[in-house]
Amino acid sequence: MMQKSSSCFSSVQTFRWSYDVFLSFRGEDVRKTFVDHLYAALQQKGIHTYKDDEKLERGKSISPDLMRAIEESRIALIIFSKNYANSTWCLDELMKIMECNKQKGQIVLPVFYDVDPSTVRKQKSSFGEAFRTHEARVFKDNKLQKWKAALEEAANLSGWDLPNTANAHEAKVIKQIVEDIMAKLGSQTQASNAENLVGIESHMQKVYKMLQVGSGEVRFLGILGMSGLGKTTLARVIYDNIRTQFEGACFLHEVGDRSAKQGLERLQEILLSEILVIKDVRISDSFEGANMQKQRLPCKKVLLVLDDVDRTDQLDALAGEREWFGPGSRVIITTQDKHLLVKHRVEKIYRMRILSEYESLQLFKRHAFKKRHPTKEFDDLSVQVIKHTAGLPLALKVLGSFLYGRDLVEWTSEVEWLKTIPGNEILKKLERSFTGLNSIEQQIFLDIACFFTGKKKDSVTRILESFNFRPAIGIKVLMEKSLITISKGRILMHQLVQEMGWHIVRREAYDDPRIYSRLWKREDSSILERNFGTEKIEGISLNLTSEEEVNVSHTAFVQMSRLRFLKFRNVYICQGPDFLSDELRWLDWHKYPSKSLPISFQGEQLVALKLKNSCIIQLWNTSKVLGNLKYINLSHSYKLIRTPDFSGTPNLERLVLEDCTSLVEINFSVGDLGKLILLNLKNCRNLRILPKSIRLEKLEVLILSGCSKLKVFPEIEEGMNHLAKLYLEATGLSELPASVEKLSGVTVINLSYCKHLESLPSSILRLKCLKTLHVSGCSKLKSLPEDLGLLVGLEELHCTDTAVETIPFSISLLKNLKHLCFPGCNALGLQARSSSFFPWHCE
Repeated sequence: MMQKSSSCFSSVQTFRWSYDVFLSFRGEDVRKTFVDHLYAALQQKGIHTYKDDEKLERGKSISPDLMRAIEESRIALIIFSKNYANSTWCLDELMKIMECNKQKGQIVLPVFYDVDPSTVRKQKSSFGEAFRTHEARVFKDNKLQKWKAALEEAANLSGWDLPNTANAHEAKVIKQIVEDIMAKLGSQTQASNAENLVGIESHMQKVYKMLQVGSGEVRFLGILGMSGLGKTTLARVIYDNIRTQFEGACFLHEVGDRSAKQGLERLQEILLSEILVIKDVRISDSFEGANMQKQRLPCKKVLLVLDDVDRTDQLDALAGEREWFGPGSRVIITTQDKHLLVKHRVEKIYRMRILSEYESLQLFKRHAFKKRHPTKEFDDLSVQVIKHTAGLPLALKVLGSFLYGRDLVEWTSEVEWLKTIPGNEILKKLERSFTGLNSIEQQIFLDIACFFTGKKKDSVTRILESFNFRPAIGIKVLMEKSLITISKGRILMHQLVQEMGWHIVRREAYDDPRIYSRLWKREDSSILERNFGTEKIEGISLNLTSEEEVNVSHTAFVQMSRLRFLKFRNVYICQGPDFLSDELRWLDWHKYPSKSLPISFQGEQLVALKLKNSCIIQLWNTSKVLGNLKYINLSHSYKLIRTPDFSGTPNLERLVLEDCTSLVEINFSVGDLGKLILLNLKNCRNLRILPKSIRLEKLEVLILSGCSKLKVFPEIEEGMNHLAKLYLEATGLSELPASVEKLSGVTVINLSYCKHLESLPSSILRLKCLKTLHVSGCSKLKSLPEDLGLLVGLEELHCTDTAVETIPFSISLLKNLKHLCFPGCNALGLQARSSSFFPWHCE
């Protein structure tokens, strides 16, 4: 089953995969039987599998996300069933899979489920009937012939014929499939690792010997060494190579840093979720998490990696005792602290060594030249470079990336500069990549090092955009220079590189905290407490591990005239500021203590204002022009009684006032915010008044859930066709305006538990895009519109616990309806239970 050409295999080595397996199947045939069992078996073995659970609308083409999932999967597993060819979606998937097989070396494995391979290959029987139907339609780009060719190619590959394999015993077939996939993934991963990692092979062999994966006892192993030696890389390679030999696996990266920021409970939730392959694990405290591990994991053979552990309590919470894990389990711990391993009775400790001169040269060349052998004139200079890196992999990688693409004169200059630096000053060597950045890129790097490491890239990008830093280019440059990486949508920075950033900030201020450009550590709060702030300070982010009182003077910010970023978390400050800089772009102050913002604060540069759980009563008393403001979030500000005039914020995109329980009305000017995308007033339970009409052309989501005293919904003016989701559950509405028909793009309307709602306007029948309608719990709702069948796009109708007496006969016209609920509708007669009433399948 290996691919036929070496060029295909080469692409496997260099391409970045997001999934191990992509499942292609016809849902109505096998989704709730064979595919669900197969998917569970793959997940159980830690095989990252893509299974599309969305039901495509009739007439829609395959989505870009699905195409991307196919492209980013190592293996495509195709389950051919009798009705597979009926679906143009399945055929498009298949065509894309065979394309990836040729271009990317993707492994393709067919399963013939109750269908003969020759039927697929030659399009006979049900496959022939499907194509006769397709031939009556018009397809572009000779698609029919391409589908047939893809079917023939796939059917010629070796796979599993379910009726003839293992006496058609599904469990045995699934076991065979999973074992075969595990073997193929193992060989691919090992080939890729051997090709792309330098200096790791010798480490791997020694660690494998210490792990003794085949033995039955539970074994803990520590990987020890300084920052930048490649401990995480080694642990990751070993994890990828052996994880399929275990019943459950989890790699927890940056345990020390993440436990401080997110709490051990969150890491325990991730650990249990990944090993047990279950979603939404919720843990209230670390003791509960430890008990859950003790109860759920002893029966499973587990592979667990705890990366960058720096405290004993982290091990106690995540891998407290051997008895927590089943026989044959392995726990790998990477750390800089040997005492931590000894204290936890880790019996096997592997100490990472620096790279040899040969390994250093190979790694450096890989990044400096992007090929194994540079041109001859650079050989001597390369040797000189590696002598000054002390065999530290990260330093070699960063310096190599810095010198990549430079000419011989630039190389000579850089090498001479390196010679002046003592060999043990790694931070100064890494700093050469920083000095190669332009001024804006340097600012982005320092902001990430001090404030944003581990944060979501999209969120960081928005913040940096508010500073006019052009982050789309800047972040890409930092990635190219190996200063940051992106993993699962988050910006990551190696600890050594981050320390370099901190070093630069401190050095620029001559180690005087009063003139640091950025404050980010607990000890930096003394600058605020002692009123030592100066105009040099540009950013402050204090996120303490637990809520601590910081005695900040109300004049602490008076001298900080250049402050552009301010974020407080878990910082208790008894009084608010008298002054805030007008240069502020991003103000994020959790539990802001004042009743309003300072009178002197103009906020003309402000882009985001986040004051969740604040004591705000009113933001400001006078009208302000805040043309840059895009985001306001005052959620859980229980004292807020009125909103500002929004006519001065024409570019506002997101307004979140969730749980502002004292808010009675919202300024009428909100109805004219032409760029507003999200309006969230959830659980504003005293809100009574909204604008009489709204004209929010860009609005996509409107949330009024829980506004129990809101009796009247605004009239909707023309042009609101972007609104997709309307949440009105548990409001005091008795009706919707007829102008609801103008929401031509709405897909979800939720009116659940609107106790006063008596009817739906007939104009709602003009909403052709509506897919989901919730009226459950509307106890006064006695009828549905007679022409309900006009909602041709409706897929879900939820009517639980209503007073509905009859179901409109036109409901039989809703051919896309997949979910219909009438439980608790006591006024309904036998009509609702008549199977002949619904001529199509509906849950």
